[in-house]
Amino acid sequence: MPHLKQFSLFLVIFSLFLSCRKPASLNWDVDLSVPLVNADLDIKNFFGDTLVASDETGLLHLRLNREIYALKLDSLFQLPDTSIVNSFTFQAFVPITLNPGQTFTFFPASELEFEFGADAALKRFDVQSGVLSVTFSNDLTEAMDLVYVIPNARKNGAPLTISVTIPPGQNSITQKYSLDGYQMDLRGLDGTKYNTISQAYTLSVNPNSNTVTVTYGKGAKAELTYSKIVPKYIEGYFGQQSVNIDSDTARFDIGKTFTASNFMLDQVRMDFYIKNEFGAEFRASLSDIKSINSTNQNTVALQSSQLSVVNLNRASKSGVGVFPSVKPLYFNTNNSNIVPFISNLPDKLSYKGTIELNPLNPPNISGYNDFAFYDTGIRIWADVDIPLRYSADYFLLQSSGPISIGNSEQLDRVNAGYFNVISENGFPFQARLQAYLKDENGLVLDSIFEAGQNTIPAGTLNAQNDVITPVSTNLKIPVSDSKIEALKAAKSVEVKSYLLMPPGPSLINLYEHYKFKIKIVAELNYNVKL
Repeated sequence: MPHLKQFSLFLVIFSLFLSCRKPASLNWDVDLSVPLVNADLDIKNFFGDTLVASDETGLLHLRLNREIYALKLDSLFQLPDTSIVNSFTFQAFVPITLNPGQTFTFFPASELEFEFGADAALKRFDVQSGVLSVTFSNDLTEAMDLVYVIPNARKNGAPLTISVTIPPGQNSITQKYSLDGYQMDLRGLDGTKYNTISQAYTLSVNPNSNTVTVTYGKGAKAELTYSKIVPKYIEGYFGQQSVNIDSDTARFDIGKTFTASNFMLDQVRMDFYIKNEFGAEFRASLSDIKSINSTNQNTVALQSSQLSVVNLNRASKSGVGVFPSVKPLYFNTNNSNIVPFISNLPDKLSYKGTIELNPLNPPNISGYNDFAFYDTGIRIWADVDIPLRYSADYFLLQSSGPISIGNSEQLDRVNAGYFNVISENGFPFQARLQAYLKDENGLVLDSIFEAGQNTIPAGTLNAQNDVITPVSTNLKIPVSDSKIEALKAAKSVEVKSYLLMPPGPSLINLYEHYKFKIKIVAELNYNVKL
């Protein structure tokens, strides 16, 4: 029982004996009886924060629901960092003179095409976050005003507009602009293209400048860099691509608090749910799925063909609401080795595989209407139901933690005594307890429990190994001089509890009403000095 680490609480009892001392020579011995632990433990203390619930018979079930993989939109699609240089220069061979405030020239709108790869053809790209960095240069001797507009990048109905005064000189000014929240229409100037935005520019002499003469090839230059663009929503044709799922592990946490010998469950149900939140078809293939018990370094591979090829239908949407398609896969004793797979008590699952985007032919069956929203993707969930009916030799539960006794002078005043461990065991297994005091290097200084006096018997069982009545026990743990010295030097305590199963091949059932009650009382003779 993980919470048997509460036994370590009795070690701090000595720090309770601090008293207000006055200069005097009075001494006497007193008998102290101090309660340390009074607890009722049930099966939930085995499994920490995981969900344990009973069925209609009272049999307990361990139920886990874990996301073991997720492919998100920002992993599938990113606007690549893109740099372009726009030059706004005078192209006539005859010099002209411009007055302050006069327009240098008007440049017709142009287009910028982005490369998304995988033959993707997007018509809309809403930006979750991103940055547009612009470095400006000015070949003239006077400051110029530049207005840069992306008509089909809009936020709150207004186009993205940059107005800047450019001082004379090369790379004379650099500005950064947030693209967060902009909706980018990628259909170009005429609305028939993909992956393309339009740009428009106006250049004029700053009203506070002097008259300036402009010759051929002179003007301004802007180097624009789109970077760190994360999509909020994309729409179009996503193309065909294959995404490798490299070998990885996911937290599972069934066996993180205990180990067992010859443990085997009676039955297990495990369901995989593959949820597709993208508006596109996918084909998934998972392999090399293993349950890993890190404590005993044991691995069991899942034997089933259900995950070799899984076709996923596209999600649908209404406004910004997404209705994912879900592919359930059910694993039981008829189609897999799920019982030994989970009986391995894994704390991790490992896996690898591939995910194919738009695998069907013809490929663009949506007519450029694939879609995806930020923080959506393909998610794989494992849902496990484990009836706590099993066979085993024993469980080993262990925990450790720091210990601080405080004023060691108080320990010197303990003449004799013991810890009185009073228990009522309503479980169908014995508990053999031990706690080790360790120094700063982790070396064992002494044990707390005495061999032969550290076993709490199981409840009274019937022929089916069900508990009929709990069994009460009283263990007395002497406080010897050697244990006191070990307590002074100890920096940590490690508690081990062996839960010994009843003999025989019968299965053991764990029911909701099973309880373990424990009380620890320190009975000490203590010298008081005033």
